[in-house]
Amino acid sequence: MVEKEEAGGGISEEEAAQYDRQIRLWGLEAQKRLRASRVLLVGMKGLGAEIAKNLILAGVKGLTMLDHEQVSPEDPRAQFLIRTGSVGRNRAEASLERAQNLNPMVDVKVDTEDIEKKPESFFTQFDAKVVFCPVKEALEVDWSTEKAKAALKRTTSDYFLLQVLLKFRTDKGRDPSSDTYGEDSELLLQIRNDVLDSLGVSPDLLPDDFVRYCFSEMAPVCAVVGGILAQEVVKALSQRDPPHNNFFFFDGMKGNGIVECLGPK
Repeated sequence: MVEKEEAGGGISEEEAAQYDRQIRLWGLEAQKRLRASRVLLVGMKGLGAEIAKNLILAGVKGLTMLDHEQVSPEDPRAQFLIRTGSVGRNRAEASLERAQNLNPMVDVKVDTEDIEKKPESFFTQFDAKVVFCPVKEALEVDWSTEKAKAALKRTTSDYFLLQVLLKFRTDKGRDPSSDTYGEDSELLLQIRNDVLDSLGVSPDLLPDDFVRYCFSEMAPVCAVVGGILAQEVVKALSQRDPPHNNFFFFDGMKGNGIVECLGPK
C-alpha cells in the first residue's frame, strides 16, 4: 500500500551521478519520489533479501527490514545478505551490514520485533509496506461460478501447486522438510490428488516430480520473483506504471512467469 501522493525535495549531484541510469530510464521526477520514500520490508529470507537489494539499489530514502526470526541452517542457501556463521542470530540483524554496503545513500534500519506486536501507528511512517500475507488468504478463490469454472481450466499449474503447499502447511503446521523427505513427499502426493480432485482437475496437471521442488527456497527463483516484486514497489512509489493485475506466478523449472487475474473469493 502506498500513501504518499507527492514527493518533494531535489537530488544532489552525487545522487544524480549514482542514479544516472535510472533517471534516464524513468525520469528525474520519478527518482525524486523514490528518494523521498521510506519502505517497510517484513521477512528477510531469500525472497526478502532480493527485494531489499533491489529497493536499496533503486535509491529509496530508507528501508526498514523487520524480522523477529533467527537465522536457520537453510537460510544462507538463498539469502545472500547473511554471512557464513550467522546461524542463531536475528535474521534482519545478520542482513544489515551487507544490505547497507549496497548503497550508503539509503538509510537501512533493522527491527527485530514481531510484526503482530506493532501498533497501527508504527506503519504510518512508511510510504510503502511489503508484507507477505497468509497464503490461504491470498489464494482463496470461489470456483463455484460459471465464469470461474471456465477460467479454472486455463489457470497455471503453479496456482494448484501453491494450493497443495497451503494444505500441507495447514495439516502439518509447517512447510515440507528435508529431514522428513520421504514422509513429506508421500503426503504431498496425496494432498495433490485430494486438492485437484475437489476442484475437478486431473492430478496429472502436477506430475509426481513436483515434490522435489517443495523443500527449500531456490536462490534463482528468489532473484526473479524478488526483482518483479521490487519493481512493483518502484512502480507505486514513482507513480510511473500500473501494477500487475493481480497474481504473478513463476515456474523456476521452466524459467517463465505469468500474470493471472484471479477473482476475489
